[in-house]
Amino acid sequence: MVDIPILLLVAALGGAGLNVLRGYSKSDDSFSLKKAAGAAVAATIAALASVSLFDVTSLGGPVSTVVFGLLVGFGADFVQGLKK
Repeated sequence: MVDIPILLLVAALGGAGLNVLRGYSKSDDSFSLKKAAGAAVAATIAALASVSLFDVTSLGGPVSTVVFGLLVGFGADFVQGLKK
């Protein structure tokens, strides 16, 4: 079984990736690796912050951890996109 913080980090990266795909599906711009790397950095920092801030071991299982990670990653990249 995968450790809970690693599972949360992978799910957060997936959530940020989903937000990057959402942004490029609505845009006419070409894919930017710089923006995708920025999304990955923001999701990683947000996931590490959520691990240190919350007791992620009491989330209730791997499904809850993945959902929480997706929300953390998507939210971190979404807010980063709004501040521009």
